[in-house]
Amino acid sequence: MKWYLGFNSKSKKLLHENYYEEAKKIFHLNTALIQTARDKAVEILKSFERNKKEDSVLRLKRVSIRFDKRCYGFSKTTNVLTLYWLTLSLNRKERINLPIIFGERQKQRIEEALNGEFHFTTVEMVKRCGEWYAHFVLTKTVELTESSETIIAIDIGERNLAVAIAISKTIQRNL
Repeated sequence: MKWYLGFNSKSKKLLHENYYEEAKKIFHLNTALIQTARDKAVEILKSFERNKKEDSVLRLKRVSIRFDKRCYGFSKTTNVLTLYWLTLSLNRKERINLPIIFGERQKQRIEEALNGEFHFTTVEMVKRCGEWYAHFVLTKTVELTESSETIIAIDIGERNLAVAIAISKTIQRNL
């Protein structure tokens, strides 16, 4: 990701066309990891451009790696160490199995995902203070009825398990 940031481009297409083959040769990673690193670099640069102050310099505070469905597996086992295991694929030859420990509320969401109520999409591995944390992104399909008057959004965030927002439509009438 830092390598892609060095090109200072907000174009995924340009980065892919000009540097993708070179990245494969240099890093020897799964192509999916190279693609997600490129995408993450573009997201970081666009966010920085939108939010920067005068004379700001881009500095990454955290190291993170995004794994999509092509590069990770998640399972529940009967292992004594921990029930949950995350398998990360770095390249075609190497896989890493990591024990995962959840808090009670997070464990409930993961169990719901394992039961099919949510779908696993990506896992972002984030390094903070020398320790790695797995941030799971889950999605859930919901049906909206035509008569819905309230919009609800749920953010399973970094600091809070879930933040819910409800926006109610109001009908204005001219009297």
